[in-house]
Amino acid sequence: MVRYLGEKVMLLIVQVLVVGTLVFSLIHFMPGDPAVLVLGTERGGDAAAVAEMRHTLGLDQPLTMQYLNWLVNFAKFDLGQSLFDKTPVNTYIMQRLPNTIELALVSIILAMIIGVPLGIAAALKRQSFIDLALSSISALGVSFPVYVLGAFMILVFSFKLQWLPASGFVEFTDNPGKHMLRLVLPSLTLALGLAASIARMTRSSMLEVLNKDFIQTLRAKGVPEWKIISKHAFRNAIIPVITIIGLQLGNLIGGTVLIEYLFNWPGMSTMLVKSIANRDYPLIQGCIVVMATFFIVVNICVDLLYGLMDPRVR
Repeated sequence: MVRYLGEKVMLLIVQVLVVGTLVFSLIHFMPGDPAVLVLGTERGGDAAAVAEMRHTLGLDQPLTMQYLNWLVNFAKFDLGQSLFDKTPVNTYIMQRLPNTIELALVSIILAMIIGVPLGIAAALKRQSFIDLALSSISALGVSFPVYVLGAFMILVFSFKLQWLPASGFVEFTDNPGKHMLRLVLPSLTLALGLAASIARMTRSSMLEVLNKDFIQTLRAKGVPEWKIISKHAFRNAIIPVITIIGLQLGNLIGGTVLIEYLFNWPGMSTMLVKSIANRDYPLIQGCIVVMATFFIVVNICVDLLYGLMDPRVR
């Protein structure tokens, strides 16, 4: 297991280095002069302003020197400064990243709590009314747009029932109760769509395992059904479910922009969209690097879970 872990850590380092190189290249692959694009049409014709912006972006140096400086700063977790207020990019990321991680983790946990039991129930009651109902609900949940579901949740639970606040954000350190109340609707909105995918994958994987010969052998030996399901069938069916959960968690880090905007939740996605609109290249690069690195880390963790759940992987 130690060797397996070491291989994954080395793979993590290589992948993060590749991501950093690609992010560095973004500004050079864009058509036109990035300094002129940042300054816009009003100041883009001013040669002095363009030269100053090129110096700020480091574009006046040779390409190899730019790349070496980027790698050194990247290794020191120095992602530069925002072009508009000179605030370090790390400061912005540290303000927004915990909110996005919190929203993603709560959403994926709720999705697992909802989706896994429903998928198991549908597999155990195959071709019954329960299976048909759960499969239909799962198909509807996968196809339903998240922003429509979010608006529906606001109308029902905020405006109609008045149980939960419609939007807004309160720091956990200021008021934990209000913070958690404002987390319910966005996390539940994300979780319902994710739960549908998890339920479908769980059902499919459980059906495949339940048809295996060793399950029939265990039943013939008189092993209790609950023990067959919990100890043998589910453990063998869990790896595909872990895969889809890991992919969904990675996607949530950069894919929650609609929910963050709808519920006024200050996360990474909305900050990335705003930085793109403002052509704030250091902030764009920092957001992309952090999101990609988080996705890589999640995938490595999923691989490690494979090893823990299935000795054949180790």
